[in-house]
Amino acid sequence: MKYLTLALALFASVLAQNATDPTQLPTPVSPLVSADISWILISSALVFLQIPGLGLFYAGLGEAKNSLSALLSVLLAAGVVMTQWVLFGYSLAFSDTSTSNFIGNFKYAALIDTLTTVNPIAGTIPTALFSMYQMMFAAITPGLAIGAVAGRMRLLPMMVFVFLWTTIVYDPIAYWTWSGLGWLHVLNVMDYAGGSVVHVSAGVTGLVLALMSGKRVDYGTRNYESHNPTYVYMGTILLWFGWMGFNGGSAVSASTRAVGAAFATNIAAAAGGMTYMGMEALVNKKRFSAVGFCAGVVVALVAVTPGSGFIEPGMAILFGFFPAIVCFYAVKMMHFFKVDDALDVAACHGVGGAFGMILTGIFAQHRVTDIGVAPGTSTAGWVDQVWIQVPVQLAGIGAVCAWTAGWTAILVLVINLIPGLKMRCHQEAEEMGLDMYEVGESAYPYASVATLDLDADFKAHLSLPKVPSQITLTNAGN
Repeated sequence: MKYLTLALALFASVLAQNATDPTQLPTPVSPLVSADISWILISSALVFLQIPGLGLFYAGLGEAKNSLSALLSVLLAAGVVMTQWVLFGYSLAFSDTSTSNFIGNFKYAALIDTLTTVNPIAGTIPTALFSMYQMMFAAITPGLAIGAVAGRMRLLPMMVFVFLWTTIVYDPIAYWTWSGLGWLHVLNVMDYAGGSVVHVSAGVTGLVLALMSGKRVDYGTRNYESHNPTYVYMGTILLWFGWMGFNGGSAVSASTRAVGAAFATNIAAAAGGMTYMGMEALVNKKRFSAVGFCAGVVVALVAVTPGSGFIEPGMAILFGFFPAIVCFYAVKMMHFFKVDDALDVAACHGVGGAFGMILTGIFAQHRVTDIGVAPGTSTAGWVDQVWIQVPVQLAGIGAVCAWTAGWTAILVLVINLIPGLKMRCHQEAEEMGLDMYEVGESAYPYASVATLDLDADFKAHLSLPKVPSQITLTNAGN
């Protein structure tokens, strides 16, 4: 009996020690992965870098008298979207508590509870980081669209339009495509990084804006040339560099899929640039056009975006070659029908994004789409005999086009009815240039920005008029 009592006392003391000693409690395992956090932080910065890159690209393509307003418009649009995204945009686009197939809710309005939670789409990084990464996508999208009306859209109405457009158009489309319950996601529409969400929506919006705003006052009377190919070159490099985060980061992890997407992005861009430059030489009889190469790079980057995480990297050559040819002729078709899309947004982003979606439905492979997902949950394209995928892709493209075109037209009509918010600038402002009329500053304060008429043989290169130095635009005029 004495030994039994001692044994029970010893057992009780051990239980008490284990119950009261917190060092004996199991340590909770965090779902966060530091490597993934690091990569998405870097990718967020890369995608942000694309915003000033787009500004430089558009400023160089446009006229000198509108170059600063082009730079500012892209950055202003991004600022408006970032504010909207924090207030409620992220929650509408990516809320994981909504039961709707159409739109999120306000669970994460003002980014509440985003530092201490994870989104099921990106379960190894904080929700706040996922929100910041996706914010960069939302921020650049309207900037793409407004290039179609460069030089003829006022800044204040543009900001109002961007806020409303992001809320009514972009956020629902993002939810449809990328949320677990989104109806396009359930339908198995394949859009890895924004071929439809970003580029098709931007292209359609640009087309509607161009049609509803009307042509430029001197449209058809002269040829519009890129005033600064160097800007175009620098913008292209920043876009290309940032696109590795745009596509590579869409894996939301430092993973094999991220590697494949980033690699495919580079391959497509190289193929697209050379193909488009070749088309300029063969069809338009140009030399080795720097602007043509840069345009081809951007077109290929757009086209590979929806499929970069679903294809073998080598397949990306096709995503550069074919879209460059298709978009080259899409630009010609827009000119044939006299659509005054100032910077060819519809032909490059709209057509390029849609064609990339179709190519994804053809070339996506299970050996890539199965990486890192539960067995039986992925789909593929025609190369793996998934014959339904291209029709599904076409359905997704059609839905995005219809929603975007309808609501963009409504927003333009409504905003134009509000006193003081007419979107099209006055003829005087257009002729003077929006740099001076809207911004009140010039990109080239010590030189005249009068348009120089240089012929194809560069005859004027030998006798360029001398531009007086230290003469500002306010004195020299246009």
